[in-house]
Amino acid sequence: MEVLWKSHGLFCHGMVCYCMTDKGGKEYALKDCWVTEEKRMHEATILEMIKGIPNVVQLVDHWDVYYDGEPDCTACIHSQYHPHNRDDLLFCNRFHRRILLSPCRQPLSKFSSRRELLTAFHAFVVAHRMMIENRVLHGDLSPNNFIIHEGIGYFIDFDHASILVEGTSSTYSHGTGTMPYILIHILQAMLDLVPHGVNTDVTDQDVHLNHMNSIEDSQDINTDTELIEHQPSDDLESLFYIFFEFIAKYGGPHGQLAPMWSQQALPWVSAYEALGKADTHLALSTICFAKMGVLMQGRFFVARTSEYFAEFRPIVQEWGSIVYCANGPKNQVEMTHAGVLDVLDKYMQSLDTEQPFSGRPQSPRSSITVSQNPHPRTGHPPPLAGPSEPLPRRSTCLITSLALHPPICSAGPSEPLSPCRLKQKKHQRTKLS
Repeated sequence: MEVLWKSHGLFCHGMVCYCMTDKGGKEYALKDCWVTEEKRMHEATILEMIKGIPNVVQLVDHWDVYYDGEPDCTACIHSQYHPHNRDDLLFCNRFHRRILLSPCRQPLSKFSSRRELLTAFHAFVVAHRMMIENRVLHGDLSPNNFIIHEGIGYFIDFDHASILVEGTSSTYSHGTGTMPYILIHILQAMLDLVPHGVNTDVTDQDVHLNHMNSIEDSQDINTDTELIEHQPSDDLESLFYIFFEFIAKYGGPHGQLAPMWSQQALPWVSAYEALGKADTHLALSTICFAKMGVLMQGRFFVARTSEYFAEFRPIVQEWGSIVYCANGPKNQVEMTHAGVLDVLDKYMQSLDTEQPFSGRPQSPRSSITVSQNPHPRTGHPPPLAGPSEPLPRRSTCLITSLALHPPICSAGPSEPLSPCRLKQKKHQRTKLS
């Protein structure tokens, strides 16, 4: 059976993702995981709430895995041990679950052109706004939460998503987020929860860039009693860090790295890698200062952008200015979907067309045909596996029409706005669209 991706951290869900094919040759992604009782139906519920939104992976089916006629769970294993051998006072029962999803394809890094990548990010912003309208906040964006299929980008991985209470625009949790892409205000909230002079032990977890666990996994961050607010604009900030990493890291289509790429090109990476090896409070402070520092000077983004993405330098400067204004020391201006779409629309019109363009043009996805196999809750195995390329850790239909968000015509890339000018221009946008 071909494995797309599997988790490695001690505090993860023991997740393995496979590529499956039915008798007609249609591919699906099968997500095999172990989840707590309260999370047993969570991702399936989320996917039902956002069903039909373009650029979001679609739920085909979900079920419990059965063993000896009963739902498979860690309690069954735990009960086999003598009480004297149970030192796990914090034992948490986890249920064995499987979720069948469509489409099944490659990581977002396999984009085939600059326009395809930019169109995918535009589609992500549109889809994210639609998810908020359906009261779902993803809350855990990283490059591994996106895939690309036939030129179309998709959101995936909703196991950390939150359901917004009717009439509210934010939610509270003990903290979620993949470390390199956590936004500034959550880092500041984490600082308030970490005592000085304490090391966070993440040495047995994935500390490589893109492979760090959520902030819930940092053992010395007191998230047991303190709740951290998450807003829709938080995901937009995380999306910015992902976008910047892509245009700094890749020097061509299909995952080709830029000649000068290094993880140290992102100044906050070394601070992330210091978690568990140095004072946690100091490491988190360094991360905050590094992000705010680069946002204050747009020249940093210009210098780090690869030559392949040279046309994107004004985009990352202007988007970065929006992020800065949302985190400035005073007169903060909340980042909105409309504000980000304004930037992306403008530069999409001025971007040169690349040929050849592999994959079909971005278009609304067609409805998914559900497998005709017997219902898997009976315990029958899913369809046979088919080949696929492996996906990176923690992972991702285009916008229904650009007419929903009319592009701003321009003859070419405009001069990026400074944080101050942008603040004056955007001061009326204080609520998410």
